[in-house]
Amino acid sequence: MSPINVGVIGFGMSAQVFHAPLISSTKGLHLAAFVNRSGQSLTMSSKYPNATVYTSHEQLFSDAAIDLIVITTPNTLHFDLAKQALEAGKHVVVEKPFTVTFEEGIALTKLAKQKDLILSVFHNRRWDADFLTVQKLVQLQKSTLGRIVSFESRFDRFRNFSKNGWRETGKVEEGSGVLYDLASHLLDQALVLFGEPEYVSAHVSNQRQLVGSEVDDQFLVHLDYKDGLRCTLGAGMLARIPTPRYRLTGMNGSYVKYGLDVQENQLKEGLTPKHSAYGVEAESNWGDLDTLMDINGVKLHFKGKVDSEVGSYGAFYANVCDAIHGKEPLAVTAEQASWVIYGIQLAIESSASGQRVAWRK
Repeated sequence: MSPINVGVIGFGMSAQVFHAPLISSTKGLHLAAFVNRSGQSLTMSSKYPNATVYTSHEQLFSDAAIDLIVITTPNTLHFDLAKQALEAGKHVVVEKPFTVTFEEGIALTKLAKQKDLILSVFHNRRWDADFLTVQKLVQLQKSTLGRIVSFESRFDRFRNFSKNGWRETGKVEEGSGVLYDLASHLLDQALVLFGEPEYVSAHVSNQRQLVGSEVDDQFLVHLDYKDGLRCTLGAGMLARIPTPRYRLTGMNGSYVKYGLDVQENQLKEGLTPKHSAYGVEAESNWGDLDTLMDINGVKLHFKGKVDSEVGSYGAFYANVCDAIHGKEPLAVTAEQASWVIYGIQLAIESSASGQRVAWRK
């Protein structure tokens, strides 16, 4: 079976740290081309010497040898580039967030179906080691934590200055700001775990008030479910003391996890899924579980560390490859990613009005 030739639009952090290394390490995929407006770079020529470098996306779309287009541009360009790629008969992967509006996402979803093409979004954090662990605890909640009543998920950091990139200097209507950047991950994970909520309430703000940066740098989003479950999703730029990445509370106990997944730093250091240590968290970073377990009616109090699952961002591209060949269903669909954008738009609406809003209006 011939490899799938992949062309990547953009060569910023996302392409260099995530997409290019992951594509290169995925069996069945061949990193064939880049689009970089300034042409060949030293990094490109040293790491990917056999890849063709185009200076426009039109050149890439007209290359009949390219099967799959990966879009890693600023968010405001995602819709137009994905639409053009699909119309050119290419399969497409879009960096998150999928689009700026729900309507754009659904339009692309329909177009991909009409063209019988694969369209996916890089929600790689479904394969975080700690999220895979949380997912298992939720699936086994009857015997581990009991009925889940609260889920908290945060991406906090400390940076009281701006890097002056488009995410901080752009406009919210262009998909800039921390809500589009990080809530896209947290909302996707919450929807995977628990499905659609009944209500959304949010507070989104610009806490740092930096010159030249008028977009949001903090958010707190609550998802409320019919069974009483509340998911709290948040991010901020002024957390000098680390906050929990996850806090999962059930009728019988709690799970708390600190620290971010290791894969981003590993990729930055040159470690790929081909290495045995890739995606493996140190025991010191494992989450803590304190619960009264119920195993077939036998009660057992457990208090201690829970081994983190092995993270696997490479599984995203392996799945895309198999989906193109018709071997398995697509894991991250365009429709799923569109509903993430829908949730972001509801959060913006709730924050502006000061009211909670219904998920399905």
